Parts: sequence; C-alpha cells; structure tokens
Amino acid sequence: MGESLSRLNQRWFEFVTRGESGAHAALFAPLGLLLGWLVIRWSTRLVSRERGTPWRMGRAHQGLILLSCLALTALLPIAVIAGRCQSLVEGGSIDWAQWRILYHLGLVTLLFVATVVDLDQYVIPDEITLTGTVLGVVGAFAISNMQLIPVWVDWNHWAPDIGPEIPQWIRTSHHWHGLVWSLTGMVVGAGLTWLARIVSDWALGLEALGLGDVTLMGMIGSFLGWQPVVCVFLIAPLCGVVVALLLRFAQGRRALPYGPCLACAAVVVLFTWRAIWERTRELFGHPPTLAGLAILIIGGMSALLGIVRLYRAIPVAQRRRSSDPQPPPAESPLPGNP
Repeated sequence: MGESLSRLNQRWFEFVTRGESGAHAALFAPLGLLLGWLVIRWSTRLVSRERGTPWRMGRAHQGLILLSCLALTALLPIAVIAGRCQSLVEGGSIDWAQWRILYHLGLVTLLFVATVVDLDQYVIPDEITLTGTVLGVVGAFAISNMQLIPVWVDWNHWAPDIGPEIPQWIRTSHHWHGLVWSLTGMVVGAGLTWLARIVSDWALGLEALGLGDVTLMGMIGSFLGWQPVVCVFLIAPLCGVVVALLLRFAQGRRALPYGPCLACAAVVVLFTWRAIWERTRELFGHPPTLAGLAILIIGGMSALLGIVRLYRAIPVAQRRRSSDPQPPPAESPLPGNP
C-alpha cells in the first residue's frame, strides 16, 4: 500500500512539474469549477445567516465567481511551474509544487468566500477565518515544505558555497519548521492588522479595520508565512484603490470593506512572490532594518490618519458649499435574489 501511494505521488509530481502548460490548465479546470461551486454555496449560506433571511446570489455574480475560480485555478499551476513565480534557491522548491498548489488553492477559495460575504455584509465571519487558519497550520505541519520562504533567511550573511544563512534546524526538522513558519505568519499577519486598527482608532476616533480583517490576515499569514504577509499588508492599500474604482464604476458604491483588498493583495503575492522576494530579501534578514521599516509604516499611517482626523474636525459648512449635492443614501448590499 505504501509503495502504491509513493508511486502515485511520484507520477503526480512528474505530471505537475514536467507536463505541458495546457495539460495543467485542463487538469485543474474542473477543480476550479468545483471550488467555485463551493464558494457560491458557502457564501450564500453565510450571507443568509447574517441577513437573518434566505438569500440567493444573482446569476451574474454566480457566473463571475465560477469564471474567476476557473481562471485562477488554471493560471496558478502555469505560473508556478512554467513561470516559476515561486521558485527560489532558498525556498519555494519545485519538489513540493504539486501539494503547494493545492494548499494555495485552498487559501484562494477561503479568500473568495470572505470577499463575497464582506462585500455584502461588511463582516468576515469567524467560520471562514478560524477554519482557514486551522487548515493552514495543520497543513503546514502535516505536509511540511509548504512555505514560499523559510521562517528565517539572512541574505546579509551570504557565502558562495552555501548561499544565504539559514538555521540548521530548518533544514533538518521539516515538519516542526512548517508549524513554526505557519504560526509565525499567523501572528505577524494578525498583529500588523491589529496594530493598524489601534492606530486608526487613535487617529480617527473610529475603527477603520474590523476584527474580521485581523483574523483574515492571521489566516493569510498561516498559509503564506510572515515575510509574504508583510508584503500583503503593504500591497493591500494599492489593491484597495483598484477595487474601489472598479466598484465605483460598476455599482456606484462608495463604501468599501477592507477584506477584499487584503484578499486581492494575497493573490498578487502568490503570483509575484519571486519578483518581490528578490528585490526585498536583504531587508527581511536584518532585524534593525525591519524595526526601522515597522516604525516608518506605523509613523506614516499615523500621520495619514491624523491628517484625515484634522480634516474631519473642520466644520462641514467650510468643507462643502451649501450648493453642493448631498451625499447619496446608504449603500445597498450585494445584489441578489431574496
């Protein structure tokens, strides 16, 4: 039995790593449709629960979700294998690509569900994030080698014969490293978002980020690790601008939850990790630089939110002429059929 499973795993590995890109897309396409169906069913149940009444997603949105899941499920294996977007000397080895792709597609599915619910109800249920975090941590420990990059890599101490400095226990204790790597990513992801929440509460007098955003980033960190989740945190505001413009022109929405921005940034990191890491790897191995970067991020966020707070303190009559149009009524939730 063990030999049969080993041969099956080897054949699966050879196909994923050496097959044609078109064959990869064809193989993973049915999985994308299955994941899209799961997203629709799960998000419909959660939205109905939050609304307190039965709710059915519109056909157009169902089609959009199915097409998006189909596209991402087909493109991710091509990007990982043919594009080598996650292949690095010190991590992201191709040797475990067949399982890492499935691991990350699980994350993408969870992000889709969180996005649908957050867009409609401005809340991310713990059922999504806590379930996802458990899957991320358990998968990292049980399978091991799911990391995009080890928990610690120091390119500032590089040697021609061995490459960057990586602690020996990481090279020998794969399962324990997987556990530490995933838990560290969870703590850093949730901690950064919690800190941003505290700063926004101080600067604006309100919570610009909800607890759902904190647990969502903890879940993302458990799947990606602490270095990638820091990049997700930094990229998310840029994704927010794009998402806000799309929703503004497509639906006329002005209010935007932050969960979809974090989800979008996580997908961007999955597809561009190699390019991101090769340009930033020296920063992540130098604690003083990391501390300075954290202070800069926190200081910049505090200054920005402080300016917003001062702007809000100006009387409305001075900011808007009486002839200006009045703001529109509150946003309606995601269209659907009752």
